[in-house]
Amino acid sequence: MLINCFPIQFFANVQFVLGNTMTVIAAVLLGPWYAFVTAMMASTGLMLVWDSPHVYLFFGLEALFLGYARRRDIYALYADAAYWLLIGAPMVYLYAVLLMDIPPSHLGFIISKQGINGLIYTSLASLLILAIPKLWFLKDKVKDRHRRQLSAQLTYFFTLMVTLTLLFSALIFNFYSLERQQVMLKQNMTEAVVHISTAAQNHIENHKAVIQNTANQLNLMADTPEQWQAILSSLHQSYPSFISMLIADPAANIVNASPLSRLLSIQKQQQSINIKDREYFIESFYNHRFFVSSAFLGRGFGNDAIIAMSAPFYLDEQHTKIAGIIEGSLDLSHFSYIDQVNKYSTDESVVMVDEQNQIIYASEKLAFKPLSQFNFVINKGVYRANLDLINIHNTTSIVPEYIYTHHELNNGWTVYILKEFSPLLKLAEEQMFSSFILLLISLVCTFYISTKLSTLLTVPLEAVANQFSQPDTGKASTIDENSPKEVFSLYQRLVTSKQQLVAHQLELEQTVANRTAELEKANIKLTELVDRDPLTGLYNRRYAERKFGELLDFCLRSEQAITVVLLDLDLFKRVNDNYGHLAGDECLRNVSQLMQTYFKRDIDIVARYGGEEFLLILPLSNALHIEQHLNGFREALSQLNITSPEDKQSFKVTVSIGAITANADYNVQLDKWIKVADDNLYQAKQQGRNRTIINIISD
Repeated sequence: MLINCFPIQFFANVQFVLGNTMTVIAAVLLGPWYAFVTAMMASTGLMLVWDSPHVYLFFGLEALFLGYARRRDIYALYADAAYWLLIGAPMVYLYAVLLMDIPPSHLGFIISKQGINGLIYTSLASLLILAIPKLWFLKDKVKDRHRRQLSAQLTYFFTLMVTLTLLFSALIFNFYSLERQQVMLKQNMTEAVVHISTAAQNHIENHKAVIQNTANQLNLMADTPEQWQAILSSLHQSYPSFISMLIADPAANIVNASPLSRLLSIQKQQQSINIKDREYFIESFYNHRFFVSSAFLGRGFGNDAIIAMSAPFYLDEQHTKIAGIIEGSLDLSHFSYIDQVNKYSTDESVVMVDEQNQIIYASEKLAFKPLSQFNFVINKGVYRANLDLINIHNTTSIVPEYIYTHHELNNGWTVYILKEFSPLLKLAEEQMFSSFILLLISLVCTFYISTKLSTLLTVPLEAVANQFSQPDTGKASTIDENSPKEVFSLYQRLVTSKQQLVAHQLELEQTVANRTAELEKANIKLTELVDRDPLTGLYNRRYAERKFGELLDFCLRSEQAITVVLLDLDLFKRVNDNYGHLAGDECLRNVSQLMQTYFKRDIDIVARYGGEEFLLILPLSNALHIEQHLNGFREALSQLNITSPEDKQSFKVTVSIGAITANADYNVQLDKWIKVADDNLYQAKQQGRNRTIINIISD
């Protein structure tokens, strides 16, 4: 009972109860009713810890089952395995379904761990009985109804040893495997939350800078209000994350707005919007400071969930006379983009709350409404894990719903990364179930093998008896003329077995050689798959970066030039938006095929750099013709008809190209080449797209 008051925690709700070892010893030595009383006492310790009366039922029936099996000369390990297969597992399933608030996905884990737990303490009890001689001669010990055979006893001993060895090996492996999985999971989630927090922080800071810079620009034009609308409209077009923008005069009346259509609509109704009661107007106008509000529902210009950013601008250089304020309403739904580009995991959910714990953004599958309170309960129940566990939907359940980590932004907001706990529990369940099945198979195999081995060990005794009972055949023997027939027969079997073994060994060596050759081919194919982009069939970025050094050495020896090119499809997002993502994939495949047609030398590296961006590494380049060749590809692409696989619509795309051609000794680092090509690509985009800009560096 005292031992069961401190069950050994493994993972989640798996706890090993070694106090039940005494129950098994009582069942083997004293019979079912002594075992039942022992089980009731031992289960009381579990009752104190788990506060669940089911322990009396499960372990009481187990004690009776083992006691009656002992009376029928059935070994405890075999009887316990039969109990959990035939009685215990169905009872655990019914109890969990009918009386416990546990998700169905957890049932397999709970059932398998109960069976393994039973095999552990039964094996330990059996070994203790064998290892303590005093227990063999215990008074009133249950006697065997039939004398046991030596082979049966040896078989059971071998089975016990193999079972315990496999049990502890599997448990240790599962334990460290789950520990390593949790460490990796925690690291990935931490990296993800930092990545998303940084992206959100940058998004907010960028838009704060936009409002502040625009206020500074309006300071220079405060006396020409007719230009304010143009500035505001142009700014809003460049920063669509603002759901609306406005300029208010000192009387708090909105004089300019974007989208302008909303303001015109209100003016047509001969109405005006006064914002003198808005916190962002009060803070900026009266306190002369830049202001960022908490999340709230807008009114007047819409009822979307927004964050207001406002700043004053002035009529004089001393900033004493306020000409008005500029305000931008940041659309909270834009944070979904940050969630969608989360590169760490697709099965993670994101929740972002402000300093008042209002939900600014939550992943769609969580079904949270914006601006609602984020209520959760940190799970500190019976589930053991090296991770932070949380419940957000069913806060009263003992079963954790999510693994979580969080990170606080500079403005007081907090980003939570949530990952469902059930997949990790499913992994533990699969490992536990696999261990249980492995144990059952090992029991059967060990029983069979041990039986044969035990029989073989009795042969020398039969040989001693047969030496005097069987006449000498007079047959010559290469071992000894006086050797018994059984020994001579054994020798012949060994010789035959050795010959067969040599034949099998040769056959095995040939099989290994064949498998080695097949493995080498598979490794070559695998290497090619690792270096290829699965969508386009082009080389991937990692391969290009690895091969650049080889091409650089080659061109250095021959004093030749290299061209590094970055290509980016223009307005590729419109393809996905207008024709669907399948059309986008088809577009990338068509572009890749055309690139392989234009840049088809064996030494050319054509790689997908990421998304709709491609990388070319062209050694032995001709500086006089490379720009013409790149323009040829660009023009050919602009004429290429691409058909959407869904609606069969045809469309075309263009590409912007940035490149650098230089001698191989320009720089040994590919990043330096790519930096120049990327700057040129940026210029090509800025100059209207669908053009090529290349730097040819002769020195």
